[in-house]
Amino acid sequence: MLVRQILEETESFPTIVTDITVRDAAKVMSEADVRAVPVVEGDKLVGIVTDWDIVDAFAAEGDSLADKPVSSIMTSDKLVTIQASATAAYATAKLQEKRVHHLPVLDEERYVGMICLGTEWSDESMLTPPTRPTLTARRP
Repeated sequence: MLVRQILEETESFPTIVTDITVRDAAKVMSEADVRAVPVVEGDKLVGIVTDWDIVDAFAAEGDSLADKPVSSIMTSDKLVTIQASATAAYATAKLQEKRVHHLPVLDEERYVGMICLGTEWSDESMLTPPTRPTLTARRP
């Protein structure tokens, strides 16, 4: 199965722009129940902000962080992305190899969605079941 096919059957995923405040980015993430949000200009991916980016920046900067633009904390160098034409198996391997939980999906240069690595309980009847990795996807 291709990443493009996974994205076709998914719900929407929020995006933000570089000048949104960190406070507002956190609100977007909270309201959408996501742990990362892509930063875009038009349909071009320019960065990503994760819950860890916000936590790390807050620990370093405290309350002054809230009104700063998200561009001040986003990851923009060496973004780990995947093409929509890649296979789901390759996406899973890349997530594990790069040790990231979110993988922005591009169609050539255009941002088209997000692949996330999650876990799924393999036996719901167990109190502490073993888990197996799963892919979830969402599109803008």
